[in-house]
Amino acid sequence: MHSNISEVFLIQGHLQDFLKSPEKILGGIEKTGAFESIKKNTPVALKIHFGEKGNVSHIPPRLVSPLSKKLKELQAKPFLFETNTLYRGERMNSVDHINLAYQHGFGRLGLPIIIGDGLKGNDYTEVGIYKKHFQSCFVAKALDDIPMMIVLSHFTGHMLTGFGAALKNLGMGCASRRGKLAQHSVVCPRISPSQCIQCGACAENCPADAIERREDSFFICEEKCIGCAQCISVCPQGAVKIIWCEATGNMGEKMMEYAFAVTQKVKRCVFVNFCVFITKECDCMNCEKSGFIPDLGVLVSTDPVSLDKACVDLLVKRESRDVWKEIHPSVDYLHQMDYAQKLGLGTQAYRLVELK
Repeated sequence: MHSNISEVFLIQGHLQDFLKSPEKILGGIEKTGAFESIKKNTPVALKIHFGEKGNVSHIPPRLVSPLSKKLKELQAKPFLFETNTLYRGERMNSVDHINLAYQHGFGRLGLPIIIGDGLKGNDYTEVGIYKKHFQSCFVAKALDDIPMMIVLSHFTGHMLTGFGAALKNLGMGCASRRGKLAQHSVVCPRISPSQCIQCGACAENCPADAIERREDSFFICEEKCIGCAQCISVCPQGAVKIIWCEATGNMGEKMMEYAFAVTQKVKRCVFVNFCVFITKECDCMNCEKSGFIPDLGVLVSTDPVSLDKACVDLLVKRESRDVWKEIHPSVDYLHQMDYAQKLGLGTQAYRLVELK
């Protein structure tokens, strides 16, 4: 449980500024007192998204290098930590996932890479939480042995949650495949027959083989659908749509319950949001080659709710509009933050401290 007001530290700058002087990011982490609490031989997980194959917007390894060096100086045992994806691709199993991380330059950090839910995403630990949607959550097995985690998140849009940052990296990013499916399972899109041109892109890209041709259109089999929304992103006509009923709106709440479950396993967490190279969709996509709005900087806190809220508030203030609501008008992302606060993950009341 957090105090009534949490501190969020802001290091202003553009991506190129941080690439030239990546050590600036350490200032925000130092302010949280994280380094003071690290003892010799403490395993420290750096939770990060390596980016899908072809993706160029993921957090550059260069920005993580000073943190890696600092943790080694403290004689901790840092490692890069991630979980496998629910959908087909290079990150669906640990072997291809780690190879992709090397292709994207993360091997240059000289840190071990641990995929926390095993070779095929089936290694999990069950955490009893007894909340609205879940009695138990199935998170990555490796969390059993992680005393501290520094969660490195890229602030982006997301078609199912409005945006993604610390809370999503915690809840979805640390779940096993079973846990990811539990969060996604109610989100089954529909294909509009009047808009479908029968190009087949949705079926070709469906990771669950849940889409088939029926007469003059394609059809999504609800029993097979895993709710990954890949079909929505690849349809050139916008014919694939989420049917936003009460059940699908609960996905954000489910993700927050999983984030809560992770915090029951890992007691010490620091969160770093990289608000640079901001894209309309997450780093699971490979279609965006540049940010669509100017960079905000890097923000750090021990409170993931305050941190994500501060990032959203900064963006709304700077752009004089709710960017994520414009892009994803059907998603009430504020509701999931309210629910996160209700669960005790943090508070939306924060004090923003700008660092030089």
